[in-house]
Amino acid sequence: MKNIICGAFAVALLGSAALPAFAADLPSTKAAPVLAPIDDSFDPFLVRVRALGVLPNGSGSTIGGSPIYNSKLTDNVVPEVDFTYFFTKHIAVEVIAGMVHHTLSGSLTPNGQIYGIANTTLLPPTATLQYHFALGQFDPYLGVGANYTWFLETTSPLTRSLNAGDAVNIHPAAGLALQAGMDYYLTKHWALNIDAKYIFLHTDANTPFGPNTVSLNVNPWLLSAGLGYRFGGADLLPAVVAKY
Repeated sequence: MKNIICGAFAVALLGSAALPAFAADLPSTKAAPVLAPIDDSFDPFLVRVRALGVLPNGSGSTIGGSPIYNSKLTDNVVPEVDFTYFFTKHIAVEVIAGMVHHTLSGSLTPNGQIYGIANTTLLPPTATLQYHFALGQFDPYLGVGANYTWFLETTSPLTRSLNAGDAVNIHPAAGLALQAGMDYYLTKHWALNIDAKYIFLHTDANTPFGPNTVSLNVNPWLLSAGLGYRFGGADLLPAVVAKY
């Protein structure tokens, strides 16, 4: 009886030792790890076409150190194209570009004749860093950034009337830009937009009468409305942009 018990115990030990080796030879039934699906619903690119109203100020400008009385820069409306890149659904950077023509007018005495002092074309690219509130279809946003304006093809009816030619050079200038706007998404891709920017912009101009003869306050409001199209990297490349 003792030999039977010892034999059974030995068989049990051998069986338990062999089980791990036998299990290693069986095909694995462990499920493959489940990867989180990539969210391809985040579209980082937004392109808009807008009508842009440029409403400069012009007040406080001077010529030869004296005030330009009733000084005014004409308003204008031009087409504008802008591009926005979203780093996340809340943080984005926008760049706008366009060209717009203005005339500075005013008088040299409080009640004197109004002259066309300068005609010029502005190239004012502006970049802003934005915070988007991302409230579903409504996406209001605020932005702050910088503007750099070139003044091109400047002429002066005033200097021509004084037989001094058109040698007027308005210096390029940089300014702080503040922004507020809103996108309303009609679909996943198409959106209506309204936008307002204020740019703190001051510059000087050389004239035939000397350097920095004119001190010019531009300080424009940029008011725009238009249509935008938002899309993702997957629309251009096989790669999918993941949502943050």
